[in-house]
Amino acid sequence: MGQITSGIGLVSGINTAQLIEQLLQVESRPKTNLQKQIAVLNSQSTALAEINAKLLGAKNSTSALVQASTFNSTKASSSNTNVLTASSSSSASPGVYSFNVARLVSSQQTITRGFADTGASPVGAGTLSFEFGNAKLESDSDLSQLNGSTGVPRGKIRITDRSGNTAIVDLGRVLSVNDVLDTINNTTSINVVASVEGDSFKLADNTGGAGVLKVENLGTTATATALGLTTDLDADAATITGARINRVSRDSLLSAINDGNGVAVTAGADLNFTAGAATFDVELGAAKTLGDVIDAINGATGNSFITASVNADGTGLALANTSGDLLAVTGAAAGDLGVAVTNGGASVDGQRVIASLNSRLIRNIHGGSGAALGSIDITNRQGATTAVNLATATSVSDVISLINAAGTGVTASLNNAGNGLRLTDTTGGSASNLIVSGAAATSLGIDKNVAADALEGSDLQFRYITESTRLDALNGGSGITRGKFKITDSVGSSAEIDLTQGNEVTIADVLAEINSRGLQLNARVNDNGDGILIEDTGTGATAITISELGGTVARDLGLLGSAANPGDDFNGSFQKTIAIDAADTLQIVANKINDAGLGVKASIVNDGSGLNPYRLSLSGTRSGKGGGFVFDDGGLGLGATNLAEATDAVVFFGASDPAKAIAIRSGTNTLSKVIPGATIDLKSTSTGPVEVAISRDDSTITDSVKGFVDAFNSVITSLNKHDKYDPETQERGLLLGDPTVATIRQSLYNLVSSRNNDLQGQFTSLAQIGVSVGSGAVLKFDETRFANALATDREAVVKLFTFKETATDSEGVVSTTAAGVGVRFDELLQRFTDSSKGTMTTRSNSIGDSVELLNDRIEAFDQRIEAKRLRLQMQFNNMEKILSQLQTQGQALSSMALSSGTT
Repeated sequence: MGQITSGIGLVSGINTAQLIEQLLQVESRPKTNLQKQIAVLNSQSTALAEINAKLLGAKNSTSALVQASTFNSTKASSSNTNVLTASSSSSASPGVYSFNVARLVSSQQTITRGFADTGASPVGAGTLSFEFGNAKLESDSDLSQLNGSTGVPRGKIRITDRSGNTAIVDLGRVLSVNDVLDTINNTTSINVVASVEGDSFKLADNTGGAGVLKVENLGTTATATALGLTTDLDADAATITGARINRVSRDSLLSAINDGNGVAVTAGADLNFTAGAATFDVELGAAKTLGDVIDAINGATGNSFITASVNADGTGLALANTSGDLLAVTGAAAGDLGVAVTNGGASVDGQRVIASLNSRLIRNIHGGSGAALGSIDITNRQGATTAVNLATATSVSDVISLINAAGTGVTASLNNAGNGLRLTDTTGGSASNLIVSGAAATSLGIDKNVAADALEGSDLQFRYITESTRLDALNGGSGITRGKFKITDSVGSSAEIDLTQGNEVTIADVLAEINSRGLQLNARVNDNGDGILIEDTGTGATAITISELGGTVARDLGLLGSAANPGDDFNGSFQKTIAIDAADTLQIVANKINDAGLGVKASIVNDGSGLNPYRLSLSGTRSGKGGGFVFDDGGLGLGATNLAEATDAVVFFGASDPAKAIAIRSGTNTLSKVIPGATIDLKSTSTGPVEVAISRDDSTITDSVKGFVDAFNSVITSLNKHDKYDPETQERGLLLGDPTVATIRQSLYNLVSSRNNDLQGQFTSLAQIGVSVGSGAVLKFDETRFANALATDREAVVKLFTFKETATDSEGVVSTTAAGVGVRFDELLQRFTDSSKGTMTTRSNSIGDSVELLNDRIEAFDQRIEAKRLRLQMQFNNMEKILSQLQTQGQALSSMALSSGTT
């Protein structure tokens, strides 16, 4: 016998497997139809997804058109892009704006003396300090604060020297005293040197001529008069000392006095007055000016014996006491206002509240402790000793002037760091050391005995941080970045300090915030007046730690990090120090500075000189005045000098003549708040005005409308692709006759071609502004007609797209009651494409439901077919069994028959 194939009956020889499959295939024809239906539905779903994508594209295009900002788009241009460039947003107001760039920002650049090598020779042991605040004992007095805060008008003056040479000096760009000095001293057509002395400008003629040194006003600004330089002059005078212009008035801001430290104001009484049994208190919480203080004193309840006013010299307050008793004035603000007295008589002439021009008050050195000045002894290098009385000095510049006027053969100036004094012997002698002694000398940091021609005074620790210091004045006027930080005290308790609430204005507010957290510490201004001190009042088990909570506010306040040791106070001084070891080379010093992350970059430059070519260069990493620093080498003798100061950009805005323009200072070369909605990037200085023209950018609007037209046509193309019938090929689109497609098509064409009845302006349809249905039933865009429509009635065009009125029902549901074409399109497309209940979503879900239903039917059909397969297999198996039995019976009968025949 041949091999029996699986599925073929052993008895019948029938191929039952093939027969069953043929029978089931005939019965499975309905399943094939279901699968074809699913394939069609899936293709329709894909087609709908394509249409939905096109509708979403149209929705995005329309969404831009319904925004008023699209129609307010602007463009900015500069008349000189080498000086500045400009960009603008939709919020910028069209117009022409004038800028005159006087100065760009600069970073501080400090360089030391030369060294022979960088990595072999040690520099010497000591301590370097860097201070990032107003730590210098000199300032650059702002002209706006002079003349009792009436300022100095910018303009031109005429100066004639004693040889008859005349120069017109343009002071139209000056903002500070140093600006005036530099401008006059850089005028080469006259030989006149300008300086300051006390509260006045001073001019010195160096020609040797016999004429009159004369200063005159030019034009109507009276600039020379405001500078105090038009006083009647002696014909023989080689020097002019101008009138006192550095004075206060009722209008002087409290924030500007006391070297910019302002006046301490507490929650209660700030001034307490007592004369005999009579007393009264004054609160200054709302005071902004000296006039406010004067009015508060004079109007205080219970005051019948004190009259306050500005003193005769204009340097502070005066109090007239009519009580007949000795006057005592105490309180947190008394010292700052210069009126703290214990035994005042009938009149009290208060201390100075402003320093001399370009200087600092003596009472603000040593962290605000001041100095008790008297006589000092100066011994020059020739051995001559002179007593110099400094008792009358109230400003640091007074000390310098008194020493220089004493004829000792020794001149005084500020030291290289600018934080102390420097005395220089000019006699050329060598018989003696340069010696300065006396209690006042000790207090001034110059009580020294040196075998050299120069004596470097120590850091006098000028106070520039007080409780009244404004947070926006920190870091050179850059302020702080609002944020939060965490303090952990020495017992392990932590608290979050939140400075984002908006009511933190001064250092006092920060201290109150810290001290209110219940930690075992006390926050106050440190003894040097250069930062916040966090005193440890706990067990000292761990070091006080301060960390940021996602910002830089702790760093900006000088408070980031940990105390040096457990139990130590945390001194958040803006003065940072670096220890230099005896073996440290110039390169190691540079590395230590860079590793400290102080905001100063150290590098070594080779100046090419033969003997000592290597210099340490220190650069501020932040531009503008806020990036300036005071560098003190602690006596290492590095001989550092500033090559460039940290300065802010200065721009005169609003008029071609700087004298008539608004002066703007900026810590960066980018101006973002001068013209709202516009950004100005400064590139270089200018000798004349540069104009920035901001105009409407209609190209943006045109492009937006064109984008809408293209997106609309893309939708129509997609609809036509899937909703079509070709009679020649009898090809049918996947969505032919689909009601959803028909609804979309009809709705779109209705909106694009109909007139809008909600609008009252000149334009109420798209066709009127150049958007219409053209050949092939697609939109066409007439840009010329659109431009004419914008020029004719811009507001009507804008309303055609953006107009919308709404109403809110009792349940808070907002609905549109009237709208322009653009808004109607936007809302229509939203209804089509909404991902939860949009028309396309509903239709797509319907197809998905149908596919799911068909798949369920197929699954049920497959189950029936499989059951029938099993029945057929069973039936065939039974048949084989019966045939097998019959075959066996037949064989048995045959055997019986054969047996009978042989018998």
